[in-house]
Amino acid sequence: MEITDFNPWWKTKEIEKIFNDLKRRDSFNEIVKYVKDKQIIVITGLRRTGKTVIMHHLIDYLLKNQVNAEKIVYFNFDFLVENIESVFDRYKKATNVDYKKEKIYVFFDEVQKLNDWQNKIKIFYDLYPNIKFFVSGSSSLFIKKITKESLAGRSFDFQISPLDFVEYLKLKDKGKFIENPILFKNEIKGELKDYIKTGGFPELIYEKDDLRIKKYVKELVIDKIVYIDIPEVFKIEEPPLLQSLISIISSSPGMIVDYESIATDLKRNRKTISNYLFYLEEAFLIKKVYNFSRNKLTSEKKSKKFYPATTSLAFLYDSDYGKIIESLVLQNSDFRFFYRKADKEVDFIKVNNKEILPIEVKARKSIDKDMEKSLLDFMNKFKVKKGIIITEDYEIEKESVWFGAKGKIKFIPLWKWLLKK
Repeated sequence: MEITDFNPWWKTKEIEKIFNDLKRRDSFNEIVKYVKDKQIIVITGLRRTGKTVIMHHLIDYLLKNQVNAEKIVYFNFDFLVENIESVFDRYKKATNVDYKKEKIYVFFDEVQKLNDWQNKIKIFYDLYPNIKFFVSGSSSLFIKKITKESLAGRSFDFQISPLDFVEYLKLKDKGKFIENPILFKNEIKGELKDYIKTGGFPELIYEKDDLRIKKYVKELVIDKIVYIDIPEVFKIEEPPLLQSLISIISSSPGMIVDYESIATDLKRNRKTISNYLFYLEEAFLIKKVYNFSRNKLTSEKKSKKFYPATTSLAFLYDSDYGKIIESLVLQNSDFRFFYRKADKEVDFIKVNNKEILPIEVKARKSIDKDMEKSLLDFMNKFKVKKGIIITEDYEIEKESVWFGAKGKIKFIPLWKWLLKK
């Protein structure tokens, strides 16, 4: 494969139609702000979230901002593994651009395929400040680990997550739903059912076939990470154990993980279970939330909950609907804490500086006083004046009291909360 095959814009002055037809993700708008900075742009994230597409949209941005097409070079190491020097030599022969002197933009995709890539790029970065590097790859865990160790101070890192519900609607040209949610309430609820199944993967937003969705998530996401990405970094001996842990967490989102109990059930030691859960978290397949305490060290030591990173994993493993909705809320937020003490539990605690907001997820039709019990108990204990209960459709804001504990509780429908309204 020739280097010209990777760079059709040298002839056409535009990126390929397959990329041009795709809408730009919100992440693109964040990354593009750093195009003029010297630092290497490192793009990480869960597989199939659109990292390669974002690279091509960045190339399109450069072309439309009058950057000479021949001074933009893209190379995908998944198709052809060569050393960096060879890539640059082939580039120079094809374009006559002197990469050592002229300002150029270099995009390396699937860069993890190249042995010792980080040190080789670091040499070019230090020797030729005229080169702006963008690197990405489907083995995002590998890239993330190496950039922290070897490219510290030389890179800006961006994590690409699955689509949140608002971005999902935008990519489907349903922006009018966001602007007028009351009018399009039923349509929003219909889209939400599809979003839960597809989990925010851009390639699946129009897919309706449940079996195809499950096959995509299992074979193109989970299996690739479990049998390729994680073993490539940590040299693990038991990829099937990773599969077992994914199944356990995805079939019961929000479970409080007892390492000893799981180790006993799976006939492994506690350290192995702890390590493998860490690998899955680092690979963006699962999320961990901590039991809230005002003392950060105490939170680290207390029990932890685990969730699948996207609702499509919970859908794949036929999880309970209520637990899938908890995963949905977490996927569309940055919550890092829950609260549990004795028989009192609050699903999520949002912490913003010193502001604390407890949130319960009760996405069902019936509403009763017991819903408020744990929330009010938490509010009383931590002197918090407001709390939120996410419901299926019920909406009201009221002062609530439960055995002396009181506070203002806002009930918000799930579909409205997801729209950030």
